Amino acid sequence: MTSRNPLPRRLLQAFVLAVPVMCFATAALAETAAPDQDAQGSTIDDERDDAAAARAGSGWSLNPGLRLSARGITARSTAPAEDEVVDGNALAVVITPSLVLSRDDVTVTLRNAATRLEFEDEARTDRWQNAARLTLAYDLSDATRLSVFGERSDNLLAAEFTSTDEWEFGGEIMHSLDDANRVALGASWRERGYDDATGSRGDGIRVDGEYRYRFGPNHYAFLRGRYDEINSAEARRNLTRWLAEASYQRPIASDLRLRGELSYQRLDFGGRPVAGGGSREDDLFWPELTLIWSPGPWRIAGEARYVVRNSTDPAFDRSGYRFEVEVSHAF
Repeated sequence: MTSRNPLPRRLLQAFVLAVPVMCFATAALAETAAPDQDAQGSTIDDERDDAAAARAGSGWSLNPGLRLSARGITARSTAPAEDEVVDGNALAVVITPSLVLSRDDVTVTLRNAATRLEFEDEARTDRWQNAARLTLAYDLSDATRLSVFGERSDNLLAAEFTSTDEWEFGGEIMHSLDDANRVALGASWRERGYDDATGSRGDGIRVDGEYRYRFGPNHYAFLRGRYDEINSAEARRNLTRWLAEASYQRPIASDLRLRGELSYQRLDFGGRPVAGGGSREDDLFWPELTLIWSPGPWRIAGEARYVVRNSTDPAFDRSGYRFEVEVSHAF
């Protein structure tokens, strides 16, 4: 990756840039449908505006990118079997190549994230995960941006099953009221296929909203809300979810910032009856603290949370911690 010989480096860059195109084209020919990443996954990633960063000067510009990440995860002990939280220890390596094509008010972004997840527990199956997204963004004005996207995800963990494939199509409108206040509203439609014995499927809507207040560089407050649902002929896959989050991030030194977050999530599995009547319903609450150091192209981050889960199913009425450390480099 750091060779000073320009020819091997250019060949490597050409190969890397071809990866997302091939992955997206392969996904378009797949017969199965797919997942979303769970709401309790990593939130280490920075809030950043790739489209605005890529746009410069007049005429079309093409900006390739590549980020390599390694993550270590440990979690105890939120729930067994089908659940969206890693229970135990795991290592993940993520390769994320991207292409950003931009001109004036238009930005097209193609990004692919390929993840290898290795579990310490020999009883769990190591896996490859992949997500390819194509986004078209148009600036209606200096304050308003409209985006549409399509995404294909494979073999990801979802709340209703551990191995899920998904197509998702949607859009978002983002508007800055002034330099400090920004709001965003998005919606999408998802179609999923599950790698279970019956090959079941599901689909449903997802709606997101966000308000951001900017105090200064790397100094933000966020409020977020989400509603999504999955409807399936296989009753166990039916899901309704509400999510609310509040977070605050501030710089504490050069290239160093601290973020605190409070999240609440309600999961309603209407097709999963429980003893004594009714169906499985989970209420989750978690405080979270993330420290991010980003000198130059490097990012080193640590995340800690404690998930409190109350469920009508005793097997899922458990709470526990989750820690994650990430080291990444952007080329």
